Amino acid sequence: MKDLVRIMQHCDYTDPIVDCLCVKFDFEEAHGKLAECEAVLATDFFLCKQTALFMEEARVFVFENYCRVHHKIDLNSLGQKLAMDQQHTERWIVDLIRNALLDAKIDSEERCVVMGADTATVYEQVMEKTRDLNIRSGSMVMNLANFLGEAKKEKIRRERAALEDDEY
Repeated sequence: MKDLVRIMQHCDYTDPIVDCLCVKFDFEEAHGKLAECEAVLATDFFLCKQTALFMEEARVFVFENYCRVHHKIDLNSLGQKLAMDQQHTERWIVDLIRNALLDAKIDSEERCVVMGADTATVYEQVMEKTRDLNIRSGSMVMNLANFLGEAKKEKIRRERAALEDDEY
C-alpha cells in the first residue's frame, strides 16, 4: 500500500478513498466518499450486484487504516464511520478479529476496541527495507551496462568519423 500511495502522488489519477485514508487520514471525508460509492454502485446497471462486496471490502480497508492510527476505538464512532448500526458493528468486528487474526480485544464495559501493540521486530524492519534490493540492484547494473555500451558505441562512431575526416 505504501508503494501505491507513493506512486499515486506522482500521477494525475487519484483515488478519493485511498487519498482520504492513506494520505490525509481523513476518516470523515472517506465516510462521505464511501456513501457516494455505495449510491453510485447501487444504481449502476453492471456493478449493482457487486455493491455489497465492495462495501464489505471498503469497510475492512477503513477499519485497518483506522486501527493503524488509533489504539483505542469507540464502537459507536466506528459504527458511524463504517455506516453500520451498533449490533452489526460489534458482530462484524468480532468476526473480523477472528478471521483476520487481528491482535485486538473488545472491551464490553467501555464499548471500545483495544488494539494490541503491533510493533515490527528489527528483523521485520530490515526485511521490509531490503525486500526489493536484489531487483533494484540488478536493474541498476543493467542500466549501467546499457549506458556504458551506448558510450562505447558513441566513442567508436566519433573515432570512425574522425578517421573518415582524416582520409579526405
